[in-house]
Amino acid sequence: MSYNLENKPVIAVVGCGPGIGAAVARHFTSKGFVAALLARTEDSLRTIAAGIDADFGVGTSRYYITDLRIEESVLSSFRAIRAELGPVQVLVYNAGARRVNGRKVLDTTTEEFEGFTKINLFGAFWSTKCVLPDMLDRGRGTIIYTGATGSLRGSPGLSSFSPGKFGLRSLAQVVAREYQDRGIHASHVIIDSPVDGKLIGGVKKRQWQRENAVEKLEDIEAHLLQPTDLAHMYWFLHTQPRSTWTHELDVRPQKEGMFSKL
Repeated sequence: MSYNLENKPVIAVVGCGPGIGAAVARHFTSKGFVAALLARTEDSLRTIAAGIDADFGVGTSRYYITDLRIEESVLSSFRAIRAELGPVQVLVYNAGARRVNGRKVLDTTTEEFEGFTKINLFGAFWSTKCVLPDMLDRGRGTIIYTGATGSLRGSPGLSSFSPGKFGLRSLAQVVAREYQDRGIHASHVIIDSPVDGKLIGGVKKRQWQRENAVEKLEDIEAHLLQPTDLAHMYWFLHTQPRSTWTHELDVRPQKEGMFSKL
């Protein structure tokens, strides 16, 4: 059964949480897309989908509970998306598993290393394979992978995070080199900053409150990346003319030093 009766273009946002994922889904929906939202937590997905539908019309989003550590869960979700919404024209792989408080290599369990790497890398590999055939048939498509400072450099405490993000950056390069001449725009976005949200951004703001860092608290946008602003960058990448495709884009707020966490 089709839930996309107006035959709108489809964006799949994998790892759709209340920060970057929701902002990207909302922005593309505002531009006429229907959004497929994939993540593991149903309560969060339901809230995000309800907000999109309330603001942009009933049926402009649909969510799919997906465990990115399990290949069949990913494949099943994309089969459902294709049947219910249509072929995916834009894939945003935004999933990222990391610890708020880092652990050194000797303190990192195999279970955590494997689980985080599956979310940070394997899920992207599986998702990419799901959408590429239809994109290649159409002769165009956009795939955007969300990276991090940890995509470029390994830092203490990130033993279960950076290896997967390193691999994701490599996967993005491989996809671009294999399929760019067939109309697939693969791009990797390096998020070189804490994001203003409940997790890392929330930790930073509480730290600033303890330190009475008034300047930072009064000028959050200069110190923390704003998801709604980043969503414009994803749209920018998707809408670039073929003569000026960007493969890798690094973003940070005004007062965050470049690659500051090295």
